[in-house]
Amino acid sequence: MRSASRPVGRGTVRDMTTADERAAMRAFLQRCEVRLSTMHRVATALLSGAGILVLLPAVERDAVLQVIRALLAGPVSWSRGLLAVTVALSIALAITVLWFLVIELTRFYFHGNHVVHADGEAFTPRFTLTGVRLSSDEFGDESDAEYAALHSSTLAVRLLVPGNARARTRIDRQLDAYPGLVDAAAGVDPDTARARALFELAAARRRPLSEEVVKIEYGIVRHMLRLQVIVLRYVKALLVIVVTALTAFAAAAAVNGHDTISGADERWIAGAMLLWAPVVMIVVSSPVRWIESLLRSEGAVHAGVGRDPELTRLEDVTSRFAVVTWVLAAVAMGALLVHHSVSEQGRVAIVAVIVASLGLAVTAVRQRRTARRAGA
Repeated sequence: MRSASRPVGRGTVRDMTTADERAAMRAFLQRCEVRLSTMHRVATALLSGAGILVLLPAVERDAVLQVIRALLAGPVSWSRGLLAVTVALSIALAITVLWFLVIELTRFYFHGNHVVHADGEAFTPRFTLTGVRLSSDEFGDESDAEYAALHSSTLAVRLLVPGNARARTRIDRQLDAYPGLVDAAAGVDPDTARARALFELAAARRRPLSEEVVKIEYGIVRHMLRLQVIVLRYVKALLVIVVTALTAFAAAAAVNGHDTISGADERWIAGAMLLWAPVVMIVVSSPVRWIESLLRSEGAVHAGVGRDPELTRLEDVTSRFAVVTWVLAAVAMGALLVHHSVSEQGRVAIVAVIVASLGLAVTAVRQRRTARRAGA
């Protein structure tokens, strides 16, 4: 049996869905709400920062400050200045990857809201979860008219627009930021117009039940695509901060609480930064390689993950920081070899570090090129 005519939008159209089909749509909407709730719990867990917020303050407060203080104490040579810059760049990278993660979390929780009016249009921000209203085709004509009257009643409007000048002024200041949002049609009560505008800010609109299904399908896809970027960036940020923390602790071992450091200590710090640069490039690209390996294990011939700009943006940023840091550390190491005497044991250690650094750098470059060719 088909349903009767139902009001949709400004007119009445024939709803050709059966009662069973409408029940299926309602059940589907309930399942989608549960899925959205799960996605938001995942994003909330990442928003807390977990390991990132534990490691980053410890690195900045103790090890890094100790190393930079020792490098800048007394007369500052070229080698010390360069090493101080390399240490600062390593911490700047850790903060940058965390910054990119926060950007993606913000974009996950907020979207653009396009409001079209008879006199124009307005674009407003809205929370990722919109307001919810009863579907426009759930009631018949008589019940829908009663619903509309109750929705515009003073008692209901007061829940959003309190009946005092101070509250109205605060709401008006907010709505003034989006010209055209308030419906100034003749015969509309000002408080009712304010309430309708607030509904628009929350993207709470009446839609047919089938349109609600389509809307939530698109919303889930958008959530899923943004969430996979957030999770991947979180993993990369965590790896970068772990490697940076270990390097900072290694550099701090050379200082070991002293106010000044020797040439050997400077070489130790330079060696640590020479190793940090290629290692951080390798670890930041590791999650993408893990995903590509998973796809290939399931039969994929070509995996384009390495060419997806949304999933590899941190690799580009990290490579810039790492290359600059590696060059500065290499120059500082060269200056230390020229201007300071080095024991035979020290020379062996320096050669070993340089060879290891070059080997890791070549590995990082090859992995990056391989990842880009794999998606071609």
